[in-house]
Amino acid sequence: MRRIGGGVGLGRLLLFGSIALGGLAFDLVTKSMVFARIGPPHRRIVSVVPRVLELQTSENTGALWGFGAGWPGSSLIFAGLSLVAAVIICYWLFFLGAASSRALTVALGLIMAGALGNCYDRLVFGHVRDFVHFHVDPIRFDCAIFNFADNMLVAGALTLILYAMRPEEAARREEEQSGAGAVGPVARPSPAESILEATASGSRSS
Repeated sequence: MRRIGGGVGLGRLLLFGSIALGGLAFDLVTKSMVFARIGPPHRRIVSVVPRVLELQTSENTGALWGFGAGWPGSSLIFAGLSLVAAVIICYWLFFLGAASSRALTVALGLIMAGALGNCYDRLVFGHVRDFVHFHVDPIRFDCAIFNFADNMLVAGALTLILYAMRPEEAARREEEQSGAGAVGPVARPSPAESILEATASGSRSS
């Protein structure tokens, strides 16, 4: 199999690209369709499942679930963080070889798709276009309005967490920590841990 930087197979690059670009396209198309059909915020609400799920357009200048919406220049701040996260993801996957793991490739492909989808909105519109409103009225649960880019960011982050919690990863960390007490190089965190920490801000920018 043809190899790229870090000894990663070309198939992993295609897998990552398909998820990232496919997810990005799906996110942007659904946003455009819903906003074209429903109109700007506060125009009207379309019920999908009564008292549970509805389509309601919203413009979010913050990150995931409106975090940091009141910050000056918040859209540009979170757009910049998304681009930094995208660079870090590509570096870890294809130059440090994290793409040798299919799970990491899928997880980071989802994060890339979500980050780029919301980054596009921030750079083009100055805000993120949200439209899915999930709430359960009988138990008074009301989730902030979101979009599919947010879903991909959350799914990717959860996959990274589950990957880092695998028994194999825990055993590897214990071995590294036990060997770090003696003279020698400091144990380096796994790609999953490093990416999760480095893209924490970026994954909020969904």
